[in-house]
Amino acid sequence: MNLKIWTPRYAKNRISLYIYEQFNKDKPWIAPTAIQWLDEHLNKNMMGVEFGSGRSTVWYAKRLKSLISIEDHQDWFKQVNDDLKNSDIDNISYLFKPSIMDSEGNIPYIELMDSIEESSVDIIVVDGKHRDTLALKAIDKLASGGYLLLDDAERYIPLKTHAPYNYLNQQSEQLPTWKEFSNVTKQWKQLQFSSGVSDTVILIKP
Repeated sequence: MNLKIWTPRYAKNRISLYIYEQFNKDKPWIAPTAIQWLDEHLNKNMMGVEFGSGRSTVWYAKRLKSLISIEDHQDWFKQVNDDLKNSDIDNISYLFKPSIMDSEGNIPYIELMDSIEESSVDIIVVDGKHRDTLALKAIDKLASGGYLLLDDAERYIPLKTHAPYNYLNQQSEQLPTWKEFSNVTKQWKQLQFSSGVSDTVILIKP
């Protein structure tokens, strides 16, 4: 435990988020205000892709026409897959893709993004491994007006936030891939949602 981050403000935010999550176990592990925004803006005409699955998977699928969800942790994949089998959802393509390089030098988790047609997706959720690479690749895959959701965004892009792991507060340099991402998306509308523990950002493609 990093005791340095446990300020009174952070403790209050952490407790509030814990209580919210205990009473909303069917909702994604992202900022609650982001969940509210998505609930108002997702619809059954949309196609989505999710990198990093969980209890969010069914939640997104219920609000979209179709969802491709990709997971790289095999035990977690089996658990979520069992949950999906017990649900009434039939619009999910749930895939296990390793996030490490194979014998041919490819990373299946990333290759899945490469296989998606350009300008064909309405929302892409980047909440798993290789976030920098996937966020960059997502740019061309989104349709105009599409949403790119980046969780724990304070760790990667410049944000004003009280979340403790903001890379700006740690006097760290933004990684080159994230700097490229920020430059490419600087004209996009950016919505920031914070729990005070972490930040969720939704960028809207022009």
